[in-house]
Amino acid sequence: MAKIYVSSTIADLQAERRAVMDWIVAAGHQPVHSYRPDSETVRESCLQDVGGCGLYVLILGHRYGTQPEPDNPEKLSITQLEFRRAGESRIPRIALLRMSVPDIALTDLLDPARAALVSRFEREVRDAVRPFEFRDREGLIAGLSTGVLKELAHEPDDREVQSIVATLTRVINEKDAENLTLPGRVRELEEQLHAAVYRTLKAAGQPDASGAAIAAAQALGAGDTRPAEALLGREEGEQAGQIGAPGVDDASQRSQAAALAREQGALAMGHDVGAALAAFQRAAEYQPEDTWTHFFIGDLHVLLGDLEAAMRSFQRGQALAAGLAARDPANTGWQRDLSISHDRIGNMLVAQDDGPGALAAYRKALGIREALAARDPANTQWQRDLSISHEKIGDVLVAQGDGPGALAAYRKALGIAEALAASDPANTGWQRDLSVSHNKIGDVLMAQGDGPGALAAYRKDLGIAEALAARDPANTGWQRDLSISHDRIGDVLVAQGDGAGALAAYRKSLGIREALAARDPANAQWQTDLAVSCSKLGALEYGQTIDGRREHLRRGRAILARLKEQGRLHPQQDWIQWFDDQLAGLVG
Repeated sequence: MAKIYVSSTIADLQAERRAVMDWIVAAGHQPVHSYRPDSETVRESCLQDVGGCGLYVLILGHRYGTQPEPDNPEKLSITQLEFRRAGESRIPRIALLRMSVPDIALTDLLDPARAALVSRFEREVRDAVRPFEFRDREGLIAGLSTGVLKELAHEPDDREVQSIVATLTRVINEKDAENLTLPGRVRELEEQLHAAVYRTLKAAGQPDASGAAIAAAQALGAGDTRPAEALLGREEGEQAGQIGAPGVDDASQRSQAAALAREQGALAMGHDVGAALAAFQRAAEYQPEDTWTHFFIGDLHVLLGDLEAAMRSFQRGQALAAGLAARDPANTGWQRDLSISHDRIGNMLVAQDDGPGALAAYRKALGIREALAARDPANTQWQRDLSISHEKIGDVLVAQGDGPGALAAYRKALGIAEALAASDPANTGWQRDLSVSHNKIGDVLMAQGDGPGALAAYRKDLGIAEALAARDPANTGWQRDLSISHDRIGDVLVAQGDGAGALAAYRKSLGIREALAARDPANAQWQTDLAVSCSKLGALEYGQTIDGRREHLRRGRAILARLKEQGRLHPQQDWIQWFDDQLAGLVG
């Protein structure tokens, strides 16, 4: 099944649109179009809907159509913007040109200025693709079916594309879960990965495919993105090389080169943060006005430890987002981008120990998200964004010592997470959000001395973590979450004097972490987690001999010492002295 975008003016082509969409459904494909009762924005129509499809169908008559004002310096019609977007995204385009005029009153032929726009658009279409001309329904369907069958003959299997994207996303999230699951990041990242994988598999499926394209597709299937990055890099170079050439639309060329650079950046995130950053920086040079490119650059600077550069990138993205949002306050996409910029900047202020500044930034994001969620309560993305805002505010309040305020914020987040998880129990992302909410509430209750309340919250988290880990045992992120859940329960049981229960919980956590550390000995986070388990077991007196505790402590110390020697131990995790003190205190 292919997602096929259908683009046309409305008033003069209603019957043709219906015939095309009916044929697409009957052929087993999914039709997509941007015309909805609430009149979606140009950005959402062109950049989101078109970009997510595998095939584009244009029905062109004798009417130019609506020319939206925002973000449209050439005053192009929505239909022409969609046609260009499909070309920039390298989506195969099928053009169906109606040669007859059933009702001249529904055309622009009586208006010389608008008729000229129609003619100019038709010339652009004819220059880009070979259109199918039709005069009646039979000719329309004949051209449509011929074009679709031809284009889909070498179309990548969407299931294969989605499978590769899911694998790559998981690898990236495991690399640094905290920084790569910021609001909106997963969706935006997956869009870039989808475009990169689709483009690579499409190139490999052509009859005249190069050996490099075929090898890149095969490597993607095995989880190696480097050949695909090289393939897309060569294509980026070709597009960039045409910028400034006579007769070339520079804006279109820059857009195409930027898209290719962003796709390389997304692919590189899983193995080379520096290469990913360089790719997104090239994209920003081609298209400095793209808000999300600056967000990605900032995120990558965070991963590389350059927080000052990250802040500059986030501020640049915020300036762009604020300008767009002010230009069109009704554009929900731009409003959401502005809220994300506040979150990003809030994160940087947290890192700078500026709690009041971070709280102010998070509350600005919250205000935008409350308005969006109120506007459309059924929009699950906006609901999730709102939940994340409450969590971030709760985090700052915890750091400021305001436990009751933090608990109130976390419980608001929990309510949203519970509703989302209940609406779609199969959505693992929402299940994990629910798990995180229970954890945060448990942490606050534990700090307030409410052991039973904390234990109840942690056990709810454990139930979710166990279900996720059982669903996909290969998902190392979920395995790590499960180990942390066991640790938290163990901590509460220690405080309650239940040594037997704590020992059992800590041993379960240790088993998971030993498996993860053995799977990838070079993963510093998993090695550090293992040292944490050793510290907890080494400090627990119940049910263990002194020799057994000493063995755990020595093992944990050795892990941290090795990481420090390799330069991979974060200063905040350098608690080797603690192990030395514990070992010195053991008698026997």
